[in-house]
Amino acid sequence: MTQLSRVKTIILLPCLISGSYAFAQDDQLIVTATRQAESEQDYAGAVGIIDPSRLEELSQVHPAESLNQIAGVNIHRGSGQEHLTAIRSPVLTGGAGAGSFLYLEDGVPLRAAGFANVNGLFESQSENADRLEVVKGPGSVLYGSNAIHGMINLISKVPESGGYLKLWASDDGFVGTNGSISSEKIRLSGSFTHDDGFRADSGFDQQKLQLRVDETLGDWDAVWVSSFQNLNQETAGFVQGPDAYRDETLRFTNPFPEAFRDGRSFRSYLRLEKPISETQSLRVSPYFRWTDLEFLRHFVPGQALEKNGHHSFGLQTTLYGQNFVAGVDAEYTDGFLDEFQFNPSRFSFVQGAHYDYEVRAINLAAYGQGDVALGPKTTLTGGLRIDYTDYAYDNRIDSGVFGRFQRVDDRSDDFLAVTPKLSLVHRLGDKVNIYGRAVRGARAPQTSDLYSVQINQLPGDANVETLDSVEVGLKGRWQTLSFDLAAFAMRKDNFFFRNSDGFNVTDGKTSHLGVEVSFKAELASWIEVSGDGSLARHNYEFDDIASQIVDGNRVDTAPDTLAHLRIKLKPLKRVATELEWRHMGSYFTNPGNTQSYPGHDLFVWRGSWQVADQLRLFGRVDNLFDIRYADRADFAFGNERYFPGRPRTLFLGLEKKF
Repeated sequence: MTQLSRVKTIILLPCLISGSYAFAQDDQLIVTATRQAESEQDYAGAVGIIDPSRLEELSQVHPAESLNQIAGVNIHRGSGQEHLTAIRSPVLTGGAGAGSFLYLEDGVPLRAAGFANVNGLFESQSENADRLEVVKGPGSVLYGSNAIHGMINLISKVPESGGYLKLWASDDGFVGTNGSISSEKIRLSGSFTHDDGFRADSGFDQQKLQLRVDETLGDWDAVWVSSFQNLNQETAGFVQGPDAYRDETLRFTNPFPEAFRDGRSFRSYLRLEKPISETQSLRVSPYFRWTDLEFLRHFVPGQALEKNGHHSFGLQTTLYGQNFVAGVDAEYTDGFLDEFQFNPSRFSFVQGAHYDYEVRAINLAAYGQGDVALGPKTTLTGGLRIDYTDYAYDNRIDSGVFGRFQRVDDRSDDFLAVTPKLSLVHRLGDKVNIYGRAVRGARAPQTSDLYSVQINQLPGDANVETLDSVEVGLKGRWQTLSFDLAAFAMRKDNFFFRNSDGFNVTDGKTSHLGVEVSFKAELASWIEVSGDGSLARHNYEFDDIASQIVDGNRVDTAPDTLAHLRIKLKPLKRVATELEWRHMGSYFTNPGNTQSYPGHDLFVWRGSWQVADQLRLFGRVDNLFDIRYADRADFAFGNERYFPGRPRTLFLGLEKKF
């Protein structure tokens, strides 16, 4: 990066984070790849952006409503605020789902490496974020474990004088409010939501608060952000039976009224940055996090109660030069897991204690990346990251085999992952770039993968999971049209997952091929059309008789096609309306490819009226034509299982700015 480019970056960064759109037409900026602002068009990779104006239009109830508008992203909503994520992947569950995606807030992971949460986005501040960025495929050298299939980064709002208050509600029991009050240096944001749930015994209450302070400390520019969230949820489980999601009675029932999820989390980080020469700057970011989660494992026989949590301290250090970036990260975590079944034994799910252990973890990483100009229009970038993970496991109850559960003696395990990155960007014109990248992503096993051991496993049997990815893409801006095209091929080794009978598979192999497209076009001053879509194939590349997996089978819960199309109209200066089509293709629901879900097509209407300069009335209708569909379809323990989708629902709200 030239000195002039660095000056531009420093000037543009406040505009990016504060929500100024002066550069949106020509040069979207991203901060996730290097933790500093850079041109999205010049980045060698696919990045989806939900900017401040779009977040305001969406007024999301669940993060999936925003993130699923990005090509290649498929987040399945569960009960309440639960979800399962897919980014260029099948929808992954268990340790695979928890550890394959990196959720960040201003570049700091929401959870410690090895202690991820499969429903991790409910701990995020998505309602209070200024913007969302999704990096698809393995992350850059600045990110290690969990950045396998992709990263979701929530950018906090910069303090500036003013604020807003938003109130909205639905016709079936949802009530929400969120707002922010800010001076030039301090911003306090909060959100408070209640939902009765459209199914029996499926409501939730959630509260979130975030404080951000921007200040100058001597030569350092300082940003301090602290976030807290609390969730109390009555959880609805799968309804079971052929096409149960279509049944007028079953889809509103909850077979597990006793199920619940209670979670609390707190995070705080301090970002310090200063120039150390004319061409170099240093960033130092110490952070602290704490999580505590309790839930009923209603989705397996026996329904054990699980409690888990951790606290951790970490430090990110990054040195930025004219044509390079390098740094060292360190993190210490102390976590625990306690699983106890109060119900009588059922099959091999025995009554009593399953697990009770503590894990202390140390994560160390070093990375570097450099740019080489191959010509006036071509840049080659190469980088390397080395991650070291050490786990010290302490079993707090007696060892042995209890039903299907195996409690192992105290032990320690360590893992080393080396992930090279190589990319090339060539500028075809002032606003059109072509790129290619070959990268490796890797993650150490989750602690639950290693130490919640079952009888078909050997202690320490899980290995470092790796994903090798090759990608080419084309990004362009032409007059009022913007477009992004990408094609990728990936292969994953040492894939750890739980099969349909609930047993662990430690050495899976999968392949992933796909193409993605997204576009936005202003057809007239009052008409805008935008859309995104992906076509992909996800295959097993190994045999596993116990899971009914045959080499070449399609991975379950991995639709070939995903698409969204939106048309936005502004017939009057203060009035806007939008119609959105959402397409979910068919997919297999079991590894043996004998069961499937047919997919669905839904429509959403949105509208807003700017009543006065600082007052906006907005509304939307989800599932406009009241289609019966499944948010998630699954086949396990010999049953077809579904999370029924929400019926047609009306939301109305009012926003006041000041």
